[in-house]
Amino acid sequence: MKVFGIFLPSNSINIIMKLKLLAALIFQTFVAYSQEMESDLYATLSNNTLAIFMKSIYSSMDVSTFRASNEFGLVEEHTTTYKKGKINPERINFTTAYTEFFVLEDRKKSLGKFEINSDNQIFRYERTDFNRRNIRTFTYYHYYVYDNWVVQREQIRSKEYLGTGSVEVDTLVTKDSILYTINKSENTISQKDLSEGGSTTVYTLEGNKLIKKSNALTGFSKEEIYSYDAKGQLASIEIILTGGEGQSISNLTKIHYSIEGLVTEVLFQDQSGEVLE
Repeated sequence: MKVFGIFLPSNSINIIMKLKLLAALIFQTFVAYSQEMESDLYATLSNNTLAIFMKSIYSSMDVSTFRASNEFGLVEEHTTTYKKGKINPERINFTTAYTEFFVLEDRKKSLGKFEINSDNQIFRYERTDFNRRNIRTFTYYHYYVYDNWVVQREQIRSKEYLGTGSVEVDTLVTKDSILYTINKSENTISQKDLSEGGSTTVYTLEGNKLIKKSNALTGFSKEEIYSYDAKGQLASIEIILTGGEGQSISNLTKIHYSIEGLVTEVLFQDQSGEVLE
C-alpha cells in the first residue's frame, strides 16, 4: 500500500506518513528519550526536514502518522501541526493531537516548540503532554550544543505534574545532562558518550555528506546508511540492526520531495521490500 502527500491551499502543506512501528519498537533502546522529537526530522549532519520547512514559503505543515491495526486496518495515530513563529523567526511551534489508536501512552495532545539556528541546528526542544482529561502530565526540555554538526552536550529537564486531581498542583523536576567528546578525522566524526556505559557513534562522510552512522551497545549494533538524489536531497535511510550472535534485521525509509524541496511522501519498507504494516 502506498502512502501519499497532498498539498493544501491557504499557505499550508499536508504530509501523510506511515508509522515506523517496527523501528520504534526495536530501536527504543537506542533513542528512547528523543524518539518522538526526531520522528519527523529525517536529519543529516547539516540539515533536517523542519529546517527545510522553515525556509519554505509555507507557514504551516501537517504530518499525519498511521499504523496498521489487525482489527481496524490502517488507522491514524496522531497528527502534528507545525507553524512558524510569528514573533521569533527561529521558532517552530507544534501541536500534536492523538487518537485512541496511539499505542505508546494514553495522551490527548502535546504542545511544544523547536528552535532552529541559522546553521539548521535544533538548539532547543520543548514538549508538554496532556492526558485524556486535558490535564498536563509532563513537560520535557532539551538544550543542545554542537561541535562539527554533532551534539556535544545535551541538557535535559523533565517536569512531572503531581496531584492533578486536586486544587493545588505540585511539580517534580528532574535534571540531567549528557556530555560527549567529539573527534574529527578526514572522513569521520566520532561522538563518545561520557556517561557510564555510554557508547560511541561514528559518522562517516563523503564529500561533506553523511553517508553512514554506526553505533554499538551491549548485544546490539546499529548502522544507518544515507543515500541522496540528483539534487543532493536525502532520498533514503537504511537502518540495519545486528544482534550479538550475528542475526540482523533492516528497514528502508524512502523520502520523496515536491518541486519546492518539501517532503511529500515517506515510505517505510522491511528488508524484503514490503511496505511496513
